[in-house]
Amino acid sequence: MQSFIKKYSVFLMLYIVFQPVLDAITGLMTQANFNVTFGVLIRMAVMAVSVFYLLIFLILNRDNRRGFMIIGYFVLLGVVSAISMIINYKTKILFIPSLEITTLAKSMYYPIMLLAYFYAFEELAEDRIINRFFPKVVFIAVNIISLIMIVAHFTNTSFSSYSYYKLGESGWFYAANELSAIVSIAFPIMIWYALKKINAWAKVYYWLTIILAIYSALLIGTKGSLLALLFSLCMGILAGVIQFFQNRGMRKYFAGIVALLVITIGGIIVAYPAMAVSKTAELHTEMIKDKKQKAKSKKGITKDQKKYVETNKTVSYLFSGRTVYFENASQNFAKANVGQKLFGMGYATSFKHERQAKLVEMDYVDIFFQFGVIGTIVYLAPLAYCLVYLLGAFLRKLKYMWSFKWSMLVASVALGYGMALMTGHVIEAPSVSIYFVSILGYAMFNARILLRTNEDPYTIDVED
Repeated sequence: MQSFIKKYSVFLMLYIVFQPVLDAITGLMTQANFNVTFGVLIRMAVMAVSVFYLLIFLILNRDNRRGFMIIGYFVLLGVVSAISMIINYKTKILFIPSLEITTLAKSMYYPIMLLAYFYAFEELAEDRIINRFFPKVVFIAVNIISLIMIVAHFTNTSFSSYSYYKLGESGWFYAANELSAIVSIAFPIMIWYALKKINAWAKVYYWLTIILAIYSALLIGTKGSLLALLFSLCMGILAGVIQFFQNRGMRKYFAGIVALLVITIGGIIVAYPAMAVSKTAELHTEMIKDKKQKAKSKKGITKDQKKYVETNKTVSYLFSGRTVYFENASQNFAKANVGQKLFGMGYATSFKHERQAKLVEMDYVDIFFQFGVIGTIVYLAPLAYCLVYLLGAFLRKLKYMWSFKWSMLVASVALGYGMALMTGHVIEAPSVSIYFVSILGYAMFNARILLRTNEDPYTIDVED
């Protein structure tokens, strides 16, 4: 069994590299109208094996207290989910078992894989080297995404990010919002890896992969990916400036790195007017004007369109109409019985026809409506714990946090938590959450070492 633990821990790390391939196959199958996709089946199988992996790991390590807490948590989460399912089966106007069960299965992906990755890094730490390859697998995964995006773009086989605008591209990936979240969360790790490799200017070619990733992200046309790129690069500049003053002997190197990052941001700003994300901003303004004119004419507009038009222009643009879905869902939640308010209303709250089922697409909000007050507290407990732990580590070990590795890890984790609110499709989307939880687990594991030993662990770095 110990051999299985070791091999599966290595598999979990390598599993990241295959994510873009799974997503591309899923996108092509979805376009071909397959109801069950290859990617979903693989991810659910990996999740099932990961449950077995966790049980074996806890048994072999004989940490009874920690094992009891983890098993107790999942039992509690299972009970809460079962209660929610029973209440909604008896209460909802339309209860679609396949939809509810699939949604719940996807929801379980994040807590299971978060713990699986944390223990995988703990297991691999014994080899004193394998953990150093984690940034590389993320780097390779994003490069595969960039390659697919660019091939699809230049062969005119890319899917549209916004089909109604015919703007933006998602390569051969089906969901543009999920693709945007993946690139955004993983991009800081790419920067960390590339900057670590550029220890001599002869290796500046590593930065070409960053340029390709930026180009691919801007092709998508979502504002979330644009903001994430700028945030990551600004964090890199801040870290470079601080290290410039901390390391007198390497000032030329850090000055060069800062200059490289500034030039890259300048390039994004120059390219912005020609990119899809700029055109979607313009079309958003035109759409509101058009709907306001229709509201005054005989044609009129729908109730939801009226709400969208009356929302603050900046808010409606940033959240892309999610405020309207939030208002509708909150009205359904207000009408719900006590059981549903405590344990949730399941998928998309209440609807009479499947086509009316709409998520708010803001993860924390959707989770609250899906799991209710009690269920949300239980479901988000691991994420809340990680956030508090990492904030504590950041404040207590502030002097370590301005290396490129820590600043980029902080940026990646912050983007994961932030994009879960702003764009959604992070926590409950397995194709995205795998990146988020693996990076979060890596940060947690190394933060724990840093706090216990008061030394920046070498296990969190890029391999030589």
